[in-house]
Amino acid sequence: MKNAIDWASRPWGQNSFDHVPVGVIGASPSGIGTALAQQSLRRVLSFCNARQMTAPEAYTQFRPEVWSDDGSVSDPGLEKILTGYMQEFRDHVERVLTVLPR
Repeated sequence: MKNAIDWASRPWGQNSFDHVPVGVIGASPSGIGTALAQQSLRRVLSFCNARQMTAPEAYTQFRPEVWSDDGSVSDPGLEKILTGYMQEFRDHVERVLTVLPR
């Protein structure tokens, strides 16, 4: 991930993340793993001047049994978290692009 961001932020002055709306979410075998990774990613995105959605945050534990082959979620609690997050992200993108059209 870091290498991809490095490439997209070059050359200097032509940063692909400048004023782009972004959301950070993740999953790891333990809840703390994604929290640490998200914290690190947020610092990099701040440097790139990305417009981050700061709330809600989602730190999910990866459990293979809740994902079906088609990508749907069988856990109602996780589905509610992910649906709410994506609705908030949609609103965030609208707000950012209204103020800073691309």
